[in-house]
Amino acid sequence: MEIFVILFLAYTASFLTFRGLKVAFNSPSMKDGIISEDPERGVDSATLQRSVKLNSAVSVTFMVTSAYLFSDYLLYTGAVALWRIPVEIVLVVLLYDFIYYGVHRYPFHEWKILRSVHEVHHKTRHPRGIDSLLLHPLETCLGLAAFLVSFALVGGVSVPAFAVLFIGYTVLNVVNHAGINFQRFPLRTMGWLAVKHDKHHRRDLAGNYAFLTTIPDTLFGTAE
Repeated sequence: MEIFVILFLAYTASFLTFRGLKVAFNSPSMKDGIISEDPERGVDSATLQRSVKLNSAVSVTFMVTSAYLFSDYLLYTGAVALWRIPVEIVLVVLLYDFIYYGVHRYPFHEWKILRSVHEVHHKTRHPRGIDSLLLHPLETCLGLAAFLVSFALVGGVSVPAFAVLFIGYTVLNVVNHAGINFQRFPLRTMGWLAVKHDKHHRRDLAGNYAFLTTIPDTLFGTAE
């Protein structure tokens, strides 16, 4: 039951983040933080809305089904030592970043296998929050599958760690596409993530393939 509550909280947090970023993007006080006005969006409103609805449904269906079938591999219940929670979080983040880096760099960009799939996401050169759902449904499933594999590889995580990780994952996926370079504490990290991902979209093959950290890109010489 805990896992379904976490999924609900995560998707709620993602929606609220999207709404908040939309307000911020249109706020006069944030004008200097806009990374690019990008009047030519590269995708029409109807297509974008269809993608948002489709990928929202695909994501929820994929996660609910995975939670029902594989929850024993993803998390465990019961008492947990406090020190284990941050350790589990760090391990999953690092594993996922390397897995996502590999999928994002090679099948999606450098090889032809899934390049046409990923091109759907790169229709916009300067992303905004809503573009986190401008995806081919296959990419949505692959991204979520890679994240869940990271949990399984560490033997599952505690309920608190799963909550932090999945809520953080859904929120940061929107923040990555914010289109706003927040300058003030405590939002500077959000701004840094948005700028990093904007560079990836703008230059298409320039690098910045990892989801959260710069470790894979730094190690393999693709950091921008």
